[in-house]
Amino acid sequence: MKEAEKIKALGTMQGYKKEIENMCAQLEALPLWNPAATLKKECREVLLRMDGLKTRFDRKLVVTIIGPGGAGKSTLMNAIAGTDNLSESGRRRPTTEKTLLLCKEPQDADDLKNVLGENNLLVKVAPDIPFFDHFVLVDTPDTDSTARQAHIPLVQKAIKGSDVLLCVFNAENPKTRDHVDFFADYIPYFQGDALIGVLNKCDRIDAAELKQAILPEFKTYIHAAWNRPMPSLFCISARRHLRHPGWEPNAGPRHDFDQYAELQQVIAQSFNRPEYGIESRVENTRHLRNFMLEEVRGTAAKYTDKLLEARGAVARAEQSGLQKAFAAIREEGGGQGLGVNVLLYQRLANRWVGPMGWMIAIWARILIFGTGMMAMFRFGNPIRQVLGVISSLRHFKDAQAHVAGAEKNARVGAAMRGYRVEIMKNWPEIAEQLVQGGFQPSIRRPGHLIPQNQALDATLTGIWQAALGATLDRTSRRFSNFILQIFFNLPILALMGHIGWVTAGHYFSGDYLTTDFFLHAFLTAAIVLFLSFFLFQGCLRLFSSPENIERHTFRRIQEELDPFQQLSLNPLFEQLEIILAL
Repeated sequence: MKEAEKIKALGTMQGYKKEIENMCAQLEALPLWNPAATLKKECREVLLRMDGLKTRFDRKLVVTIIGPGGAGKSTLMNAIAGTDNLSESGRRRPTTEKTLLLCKEPQDADDLKNVLGENNLLVKVAPDIPFFDHFVLVDTPDTDSTARQAHIPLVQKAIKGSDVLLCVFNAENPKTRDHVDFFADYIPYFQGDALIGVLNKCDRIDAAELKQAILPEFKTYIHAAWNRPMPSLFCISARRHLRHPGWEPNAGPRHDFDQYAELQQVIAQSFNRPEYGIESRVENTRHLRNFMLEEVRGTAAKYTDKLLEARGAVARAEQSGLQKAFAAIREEGGGQGLGVNVLLYQRLANRWVGPMGWMIAIWARILIFGTGMMAMFRFGNPIRQVLGVISSLRHFKDAQAHVAGAEKNARVGAAMRGYRVEIMKNWPEIAEQLVQGGFQPSIRRPGHLIPQNQALDATLTGIWQAALGATLDRTSRRFSNFILQIFFNLPILALMGHIGWVTAGHYFSGDYLTTDFFLHAFLTAAIVLFLSFFLFQGCLRLFSSPENIERHTFRRIQEELDPFQQLSLNPLFEQLEIILAL
């Protein structure tokens, strides 16, 4: 395989691993959900197996034969190797007492020696075996013999370290299905999809019965027992393909239906390709990823109905609690009118142009500095002027506090109380639904549901700021449209145009105007400008007073409050959202 393709394959495997790491991180964030502990353990095991696949990325493919005693594992191995005595076969049980490894080169056994232990592995090196260039063949001990307690751990380790499994069963043994059930506990140790079934000794059974009844029933049964499909299932007679089958008299094959050639073709053409080993590791990593995803999703799906009910109850309680909170804010009152007025005039100043725009901008600043600034301009006693400066600074701080209060709405103490009372009233129902959804019984204590003061304060403030900002923007747009700007700017612009025309005419004719003219013109312009501004203020006060703005803000909050956005107020609700997202 080209080096670039190897790098690409490693990148694909790393991508699969990253998905499981992300899922493991999600499960770490679910300390109160009982199934998370088991799923985390499975995730870690899957990650270890993925690492194992990566470490043996460049080693030869490992093809392992498993099955009960008497199924013909050793006979099949001899047939594949093209010899009669490579692996001991016969009636004595256990036939295979050690794990047998067949390979072309001694170093091919190094990895399995580390996995199984050198004392448990019998290595046979046969350089002349055909089509064994890119894989090794492993024959495992019997699992149903008198030595089964010692053999089973070896079989488990061999399955874990395999890339391909040849699962051999005795077609004429009525207990074959028992052996399928037995291996159901060990097949999950296998890390890939290359699972091949072999029904041996099929020549001993009537061909029609084999094809029409036994084979389809066995496929269905093994799929259900192992909870995974068997991609390939071959009916063979392994003994027929030994050099000396040693048939007993009058006990030869009953028919010629034998799929050994197809099985041998898979072994020789698929497993013996140099790139198949890498493809297999990538596919096995993908299989592990899919297994873990299905495991997590399947577990979460068992609790989905109850968790959705709990989510709905939480959403309703959150919505009701926040409505109570804002109702408490509204009832508290608190003189936010000045701050709201300043915020409105600041927005209007950004939208208006012309002389009225100047007046609105100046008025916004006057609102901030308050009456103390006006006192600074009074004629008379210098001490009063100093006091006026001090007063302006004091009022400036007060005005800034009102502006900040209007944006933040500091009346959250009553809001928090209203929120808590409403949530705790609904908590028993929510807690029961969550417990049925897999959460720990300890969540019945209400301490799990009340968010920290800072979190609730930040949430209430954020909702209030968004609603108030939207209301102020809407109001400022209404009172800054083109027609209104023309209407209120036109009188002063017309007067200033007339004054300018008269002044220019006299200037160019050499007939210069007196100071009294300019004084009267200035006063007239100021009066017209102030009257226009006062008229504008009257309209604004009539239709959009601070009280009206607050009322519209609360109405917007009540109408547009999205309960599902508030599930992040509490870590418990965050866990609920994570589970439902799984």
